[in-house]
Amino acid sequence: MELVSDKDSLMQMTEQQLKQASKKEEKELAIIQKVLLAGLYSRELDRFNDKSTSLYETAVNRVTDIENKALQIWAFTKAGFYFYSYNQYGEALPYFFKSSQALEFISDNELIQGSEVLKLNAYFFSTIAEYDKSIAYLHRALKLTSTESKSYGDLLNALGNCYLSKRDTVAAETYFEQTKQSAEKNKDVIRYAKALGDLARVEISRKNWQKAEELLWKDIALSVNNGDNRNTMFAQLQLGKLYWEKGDIEQAYTTLTTAKQYAASKTYLKGFEKESVELLLQIVVQQKDTTEELLLRRELDSLNVLTETENREAIDKIVLKFQKEMVQWELEAEQAKLEKASLLRWTWTMVSILLLVVVVLIYISYRRRLRLRMTEFDKKILSFQYEKIQSEQKLRTANNSLASFYTFLEEKNQQISLLEKEIQKINGKKQTITLKELLLSHLMTDENWELFKQAFIEEEPEYYKKLRSNFPELTESNLRIILLQKTGLSNSETSHILGVTTEAVKKAKQRLRKKYGVKQDILGFEQFLN
Repeated sequence: MELVSDKDSLMQMTEQQLKQASKKEEKELAIIQKVLLAGLYSRELDRFNDKSTSLYETAVNRVTDIENKALQIWAFTKAGFYFYSYNQYGEALPYFFKSSQALEFISDNELIQGSEVLKLNAYFFSTIAEYDKSIAYLHRALKLTSTESKSYGDLLNALGNCYLSKRDTVAAETYFEQTKQSAEKNKDVIRYAKALGDLARVEISRKNWQKAEELLWKDIALSVNNGDNRNTMFAQLQLGKLYWEKGDIEQAYTTLTTAKQYAASKTYLKGFEKESVELLLQIVVQQKDTTEELLLRRELDSLNVLTETENREAIDKIVLKFQKEMVQWELEAEQAKLEKASLLRWTWTMVSILLLVVVVLIYISYRRRLRLRMTEFDKKILSFQYEKIQSEQKLRTANNSLASFYTFLEEKNQQISLLEKEIQKINGKKQTITLKELLLSHLMTDENWELFKQAFIEEEPEYYKKLRSNFPELTESNLRIILLQKTGLSNSETSHILGVTTEAVKKAKQRLRKKYGVKQDILGFEQFLN
């Protein structure tokens, strides 16, 4: 829509797009239409006008009600630059202040006409002597602009002017030379002419009058040939200053008079007209031309009133206002940060307290479960101990018969199996030791062995006698395995009672078979050695 050059085409194009737009898009299109229409009126009338002012103000009021940061920046910038173009710096300031704030919180790629928006903001801030801010915007704009574009030269030129204002003539000259090269590459004759004029300003600051004069005459020639009256006027004004500085009064008067005539034809060039009149007044005062002096003083008084908004004092007031607003904004931003930090600290404190409460509750719950497990464990230990006592009590009351021993050994095996399972479940070192101690207490003691052996001899005297006579070399360990298995215990049950592994019992039996060979079948010896 920016390419539309007349109001009718703009309205027609907008109507077509509105037919397909959502409600949100309708609002945005209406704002864009008003901004573009305001710009068309401004270019058509070539002056500050009520129609454009009203359209810009309506667009800005509406754009603040929608959540589209890029559109807000674009509308603020366009409205601000309208006021700026006609030297209404005080009115332009609020718009550029808002756009500059918003530009801190959006990436350049999200901007609408990013290069143009950044460039216009840079122009304004360089006018109010915020050169560093202007330079930053111009560098951002360069990254969004093709070197094949004429706008690239505009940005380089603006950078040169910022550095010249900062009295950095070396940097200024570098950017003006780059501007000249870009303009030549893109066949932008007027930008090339302006670059020559700006290089002349650098030479004037160095008092290289001849070189500066040559550059300005080239600037004027190109501007005249291409019909750019404004740039011609500006170059003539610079040339008039140069002649005045070097003492060529006649040339200065002629050149400044020509520049003044064009500046007087445009209401928004009164500042340049005033500058021309001030220089001409100095010339006629030196020449003691009282009649011309009186006329120029009257003209200057009139221009002082007309240029009240664009003189240095007015701009200084705007700069001061901007700086105050910036300080206020930074204070508000800092306050918002502090409030956010305070809220964050409060949140972390509450979260920490909640976490602490959760940890305490988990710990209490854990301790409670631990106590319950310990209670259960103690109950099991008591149960195992009680069963052990009962089993031993039964053996004592049963007169130590083989049958009672067999029952006793079966119960022992059951209790040992249960204890081994509990040991596998338990993780606590103290509890494991307690269970193992209890398990060891269930193993056959020397006393129990003697009682068992005595009972076996009494009930199986013949078998025991033949066993000892045929195998006198049998050790007590051998006898324990043979006699226990003779009563019917399995390898596993035997290992439990003796406190050894099942594999140890099997190996002991293998050694007996190997040692006694065919003799092992005596009295059924083989049946429990297999």
